[in-house]
Amino acid sequence: MKIGLIDCDSYHFPNLPLMKLSAYYKAKGNNVEFAKKDGEYEVLFVSKIFTETKEPELPKAGIIFRGGSGYDLENTLPDQIEHIYPDYSLYPQFTKDTAYGFLTRGCPRKNHGFCITPKKDGCISRKAADLAEFWHNQRKILLLDQNLLACKERMELLEQLAASGAEVEFNGGMDVRFLNEEIIEVLRKIRVKDYHFAWDDPRELLEEKFRFFKESGLKIKNQCRVYVLTNYWSSMEEDLYRIYTLRAMGYMPFVMIYDKQKFVDRNGRWLPDAAKRYSKRELQAFKVCQHMQRWCGQIQILTKCPRFEEYEPYRRWIEKGKPVPGDIRNNNR
Repeated sequence: MKIGLIDCDSYHFPNLPLMKLSAYYKAKGNNVEFAKKDGEYEVLFVSKIFTETKEPELPKAGIIFRGGSGYDLENTLPDQIEHIYPDYSLYPQFTKDTAYGFLTRGCPRKNHGFCITPKKDGCISRKAADLAEFWHNQRKILLLDQNLLACKERMELLEQLAASGAEVEFNGGMDVRFLNEEIIEVLRKIRVKDYHFAWDDPRELLEEKFRFFKESGLKIKNQCRVYVLTNYWSSMEEDLYRIYTLRAMGYMPFVMIYDKQKFVDRNGRWLPDAAKRYSKRELQAFKVCQHMQRWCGQIQILTKCPRFEEYEPYRRWIEKGKPVPGDIRNNNR
């Protein structure tokens, strides 16, 4: 049987479900390939991770299966495919000596409406696999878990990572709230590529947890990123409090703007209909976040200008009266 695969999002990051589908159907003797526009297939699997991604024109196919969070949050792979060793040959440019997978699924952060994980994978972080399911002695491991430290089997899984001797990247970051002495000690045995955390909710006082990690000696100054959610449930003052607090401890804050793609394009220019969909107040609040993101996005700028109110592009915008679409012309930037 001739089977085609479509990765709607791009080919800049390996699509794990497609690699598992490929492995499963190749093992059964089928011909599996990335679909060609002019090809014809008996079965076509179309995967989309992001809702804003447009589905490309599809080739001819007898049966078409669509899956991924870009379509809905309920479709899943059958167990016999979900737990198969991935076909890494689909993405040789990304998987050379690197394994990809989930040790856990789910996240207990029920109030995080900006994240699909609780809806998609449940509000409990649970063990989904042992490391050997997707790792066969590669030098690097890239984990896609959203909250491994919230899993009750976390120590078992962390010990597996330590025993591998591989360099480990926690792509989904770590939840600083679950750090304790026991976890710190096992992290010392893991070759972690880099550490990154998030401080999403300004109502959570996490200074002591971040200070605890800093004092553990695991982090390197200015090389530990902390994502700071903005444009969701916080004020500018709450955003700056988190940024300044993290900088004082040597962390690199990175401003994440909620729904950024609904305001501007990839180049940061206003979308043509932004003024129709949002109020002036909402547009100005977004613009503040955009300036904030550019200000603390580079260590050179942040070091030279440690106070946001002194950031020159932001100051000029304020002096001009905080212009946004709908009240002046030619204000794309």
